[in-house]
Amino acid sequence: LIPRAISYLFDLAKASADTQYRVYISYLEIYNEYGYDLLSREESAVRLEDLPKVFLREDEDGNVHLRNLSVNVANSEEEAL
Repeated sequence: LIPRAISYLFDLAKASADTQYRVYISYLEIYNEYGYDLLSREESAVRLEDLPKVFLREDEDGNVHLRNLSVNVANSEEEAL
């Protein structure tokens, strides 16, 4: 599902020659009620549990925020995958 969705987004961006897009991507895995940042730049991570934990927070306006989740620019479909 994810590869098809990413391919679709980049195809739409290519078809819109008069508009510029910047694609940001994050990968979050939820395992045993904990969130893990799969695109973390932690080089010492050997196991899933070694990755930074991601925390879900809700602010006073009801907006949900993922704390400690990296956001990366993807310039191509290949970079996003």
